Amino acid sequence: MTSSQVFHRSDHDLVAAVVEKIMQQVHEYVRAIHMSLTTAQKGCEFADDAIKLCNFVTKGDAPVEDVRKFHSEMLDKASAAHAQAVDMNKQFAGVRRSLFQVGSMV
Repeated sequence: MTSSQVFHRSDHDLVAAVVEKIMQQVHEYVRAIHMSLTTAQKGCEFADDAIKLCNFVTKGDAPVEDVRKFHSEMLDKASAAHAQAVDMNKQFAGVRRSLFQVGSMV
């Protein structure tokens, strides 16, 4: 028997319904945390790329076309990271809204 099964046993329909909805949101919250970890990793990778780009430009020995290509790839990564961040934010906001709704049931 898992801990969530122990909490699900209640003779009160309202309590059982509230606990069930909270347990659903726990899973969604964990998913949002995983999304935030992925987004943070992408942010670190982007920061590393920005350092590399600054080094290319500062040294001045990289061919202009190589710098442009690297910059273009960074823009693509930034666009993808932005989309991930928006999705992550929506996931956290959805959990928050759902928990407020659960709170209004009580």
